[in-house]
Amino acid sequence: MTYIEFKRPNVILYQSVEDGSIALKADDDGYEDNGCSKDFYSDAEITSGVSFKMRYLGSTPLAPVKQQVDDVRGVQAEKAINTICGGSSNSKNIPSNPVIFTVSATKLLVYDGNMQQLLMEHPIKLVSYVGDVGVYLVVMVRYQNAEQRQVFRVTCHVFQSKASQQVRVAMNKAFTLSYNDVIRRSGGNEETLLQCAYSEVLGSQKRADDISDLLDPSKHVAVTIIKRPMEALGISLIPTGPGSIIPTIIVSSIKPASPAYKTELLNVGDQILEINKRSLCGLTYDETLAYIKSLITSTKIELQVVPGSPVLVVELIRPDLKYPLGFSVKDGHITTLIRGSIGERAGVRIGHRIIAINEESTVTSDHDTIAGILLSETGRLVLKTMPSQIFNLMLGAEEPNYL
Repeated sequence: MTYIEFKRPNVILYQSVEDGSIALKADDDGYEDNGCSKDFYSDAEITSGVSFKMRYLGSTPLAPVKQQVDDVRGVQAEKAINTICGGSSNSKNIPSNPVIFTVSATKLLVYDGNMQQLLMEHPIKLVSYVGDVGVYLVVMVRYQNAEQRQVFRVTCHVFQSKASQQVRVAMNKAFTLSYNDVIRRSGGNEETLLQCAYSEVLGSQKRADDISDLLDPSKHVAVTIIKRPMEALGISLIPTGPGSIIPTIIVSSIKPASPAYKTELLNVGDQILEINKRSLCGLTYDETLAYIKSLITSTKIELQVVPGSPVLVVELIRPDLKYPLGFSVKDGHITTLIRGSIGERAGVRIGHRIIAINEESTVTSDHDTIAGILLSETGRLVLKTMPSQIFNLMLGAEEPNYL
């Protein structure tokens, strides 16, 4: 396969059509770009396809995400822009080609400016990232080995338009429609997950190990809280939730200057196993709260704690998109989890909010963006989640209920 470079290292302006892109000669011909003010697209529009006038600047290869999960894709996008633009701050000085960028629910198509030749054709499911950086639009596409259907290359395509933000909006809509179509074909809805036979991939899934520290006494910390009679401890608590091997309670907030705060030993995310030598394992959340409230007159409370973090890191392995992760999300919150699925084996928890995917923050991401990423990613997928209640407390959306 032959690549012709545009006199800049690692910038590919020519690729084989079999890989989804084709040769484009840089030119300086004028190309009208009036931008686009639209920030919403209907299902019908995306299904039939929405087109934008853009300029193609070039493409550069990236290491597949599954081999480079520590890199933030937003940073990769900016590096790709800098590489292709050669550090030029004036976009008018960058050689480019006029193209028609078409987005539909199933494909991303790029034609030459006269609509005479199809230059790129990518299934939406293989678009792993789309982002706008000012007037630039960055699209990352996975290329698969036709025989093994494994990701062997990721290419970052860079386009330019005043409408880059609107193109991203259209792409996110396409991700959502593609996701919903898969769900509909499974006979469910957005709260229902695809269920199919994928036992062959479960053996390669790394099992979550959240029990070793709980069973190892050397990892436990004794915390003594000294307080006045009728004085509150100054901590708010939440249950560990479904999926926890040993269900107890987790510290979700600590009130400043409170007896619990003054110990300097408690932190948000710590799991409490015992209170005054009474095990909390097996108690319901309400029973635990009732027991703590019964100690209001005590002046000394002894806790057995396993230090932890509010952030849970989960590693999932999905070799192909035909294998569902086994959980559903709504507005970034994990709402359902299938027993025996990839997600359950990895340690995904119901009632958690996804705050990062492959080291890229999703704290401010909307539902369409998160669902689109989860729908399209294969290989190694690293999620960072935290209990939704702690997430809401940190954002100020909820008030802590201190005991």
